[in-house]
Amino acid sequence: MKNNIECSIALIKNDIGYLFSERRKEPFGHHYEFPGGKIEKTENPEECLIRECYEELDIQIKKNIYHGEITHLYQHLSVKLHIFEIIEYSGKIKSKEKQNLLYADPITANHLFLESTTRILNRLKLRELFFITPIDFDGVSKKFKNFNTSNSFIRLRSFGYSIEDYNLTAQKLSELCFKNNMPLIIDKKFSDNLENINIDGIHYTSKDLNKINSDSEHIKKRILTYSASCHNFNDVMIANKHNFDFIILSPIVYTKYGKSILGWEDFKVISGLSNMPVFALGGIKISDLEVCKTYNGFGVSGISDFWN
Repeated sequence: MKNNIECSIALIKNDIGYLFSERRKEPFGHHYEFPGGKIEKTENPEECLIRECYEELDIQIKKNIYHGEITHLYQHLSVKLHIFEIIEYSGKIKSKEKQNLLYADPITANHLFLESTTRILNRLKLRELFFITPIDFDGVSKKFKNFNTSNSFIRLRSFGYSIEDYNLTAQKLSELCFKNNMPLIIDKKFSDNLENINIDGIHYTSKDLNKINSDSEHIKKRILTYSASCHNFNDVMIANKHNFDFIILSPIVYTKYGKSILGWEDFKVISGLSNMPVFALGGIKISDLEVCKTYNGFGVSGISDFWN
């Protein structure tokens, strides 16, 4: 049985990278982690943030942005992390608890970092509008100029493609996404064939998700964002187990494939059990974003309804 703890963490950045503190105790001794700590019974997440930053770093938090929460599962530990980006503080950062402090980019640094580190940073990179490509890519490419590129990203769906055609389309789409500053997610099905193409993440269909063997397959390339399609409680539990970065839950209000429609109420219940942000799919329009948020959702996703 896993122990459950809840923590607040502080993201403080300079020109080198984020501020990290070296753990002095087990588990994960000598691993670097974001400053912060366990929430006490008498405080809320922001109060914990303020207290921990003063106790650890001798600073007073003046302004922060809350980026929500994720839960990361370790072998014998479940940690709910409330993520705060520090915008303004007073005082000079110093180590009050004699721990080593370090500014670093965890993707390129040679130090040991907690497993949850890249999931936290991937959480910050998420955008609320997730476009899924239809088969007619040529028609799609003409519509980029109409996007809110600052709040959108794209999945190149593998349905209907051969390996060769998917590779060619991924190359074209990668170039367009780079020019328009839009992250590109590709499907797990062809991901091993696209090593020379710039991508930002890999998407698992529900079939891919249910084929994961915990003894033989692990999500290792944490420089990428990992997402999954889920249709029920069991799918979500698998995504939780493997610490995916976000999931798409469907179908919400419409389906083409005979799956039972969830509706917004069931979406809310299942989303509440997810350890990561949840996007709504299935008859969803961009205009449904605010409705989605009222039902525990993070963002909305679509194919035909998004590109029209």
